[in-house]
Amino acid sequence: MLMTDTEKTVLSLIQSSLFPQNKVMQEPDASVFSEMKVQAIAALPRDYLKDHPILDPDLQKKWSQHIGIQQGQWIRVMHGQEQLLDLLEANGIPCVILKGASAAMTYPHPYLRSMGDVDFLVHCADLDRAAVLLETNGYRLTHEKDHTKHHYGYTKNGIRFELHWRVPLVSENDEKWMTVFENGIDQRETHSIDGFSFPTFPTLLNGLVLIFHIDQHLREGLGLRQIIDWMMYVNGLSDEEWEALLNLLRDAGVDKLALTVNAMCEKYLGFPKNLSQGAESAVCDKLMALIMEKGNFGQKAGIDGRTAAFALSSTEKGGFFKRLQAGGLAQWKAAKRHKLLRPFAWIYQSFRIIGIFLKNKMTPKRFLEQQRKGREQCELLEALGLSLKRTI
Repeated sequence: MLMTDTEKTVLSLIQSSLFPQNKVMQEPDASVFSEMKVQAIAALPRDYLKDHPILDPDLQKKWSQHIGIQQGQWIRVMHGQEQLLDLLEANGIPCVILKGASAAMTYPHPYLRSMGDVDFLVHCADLDRAAVLLETNGYRLTHEKDHTKHHYGYTKNGIRFELHWRVPLVSENDEKWMTVFENGIDQRETHSIDGFSFPTFPTLLNGLVLIFHIDQHLREGLGLRQIIDWMMYVNGLSDEEWEALLNLLRDAGVDKLALTVNAMCEKYLGFPKNLSQGAESAVCDKLMALIMEKGNFGQKAGIDGRTAAFALSSTEKGGFFKRLQAGGLAQWKAAKRHKLLRPFAWIYQSFRIIGIFLKNKMTPKRFLEQQRKGREQCELLEALGLSLKRTI
């Protein structure tokens, strides 16, 4: 895989930050800082930068300020999470934290992991009660409730919260996996980091959530943050835990993805364990190229990335129309108010997309190039043993 000097330095800086026996190839510059920000991992080299100050004082100051802001945000989010958990517990609603703090606890310092939403899962039977509880205690709903999705979004004191009643990728009609994760709430464990306690799934289910998160974002935009979450989690497993997890991954149909991510981490990120078990090197390279192209949640790809993702969904039977209809229902306020308009949401979305393309000067040549990339992503999904659909 061909890489720029910036990309090579980013990867070597990750290695030096997480596995200090590795050395950075060259001094990080502004382009490295920018790339790490768009990958949501710019605070990761905190200890490295303390021991190896950058020669450019302005960049060193800017980077240090970014790390300080992330540490402050981490504390804010954890306080908000603590208040949420206290509220749920006082009202007899059990839950588990998804990703976020459950991923951060495997990092050398938890605040090195950037924090966004507080994602938490409750029993399906507790969904309505949990929603009412939040809405009567200062949590503001950020979008119309849609039970076809897997969560409701809220905000309070500038912190976003996502109330989940099922794990992303698991269909609500899938009794087997719905039951597995429902039981996981009852078997939850309590962990503490820096004085903050929170409930998580048992170890193996926590790992399954992390690999599902990678699978979920493969289509629109996968970043290094999600990959590092997985790598640090696996790095902390015993041999027996890894074997047990691998059986669970096979059962869920994501074992090939997990082994390929392991191989990619060994090859590019300094992961010290040999847990790739014959994963194809070429597929590993294509996955890393996609990550470097997209960035966290597809930030780097912009309109081109969304076009490629749209093209990817279009390869599925009926996918093109489904994507238009779903997008129209999500964006068209009039259709949300009037049921009679909803069958025509795909028309609204078609004109909306045309407007976006014109605004962003999407030429036919550029559009066809993104169509090609969409097909390549489809081939990558197949090589990883995944389907275009997001359900297991």
